[in-house]
Amino acid sequence: MGFFRVLLFGFLGLVVLYLILSVALRLRERRRLAEEWEAGDRLIDRDIHMETGLADYDRSLRRRLLWLLIVGPMAGFLLLLYLLNVS
Repeated sequence: MGFFRVLLFGFLGLVVLYLILSVALRLRERRRLAEEWEAGDRLIDRDIHMETGLADYDRSLRRRLLWLLIVGPMAGFLLLLYLLNVS
């Protein structure tokens, strides 16, 4: 029973950390896009520039690798428990 409690609280902690990092990285990307638009030629509207930039960010590798924050430790923990119980 203690195993499930540790697994549940660990998972919830990792999800909270994922959400915090996800919001922080998205805000950082938004700020970078705003600075890029300010320094640029301003040939397109700011809203369009931000929308396309954030759409590109949503498909980026950095955004996808953030899922490893949850998957990596959980897989490691499960592997450790399996190895300790089998041997």
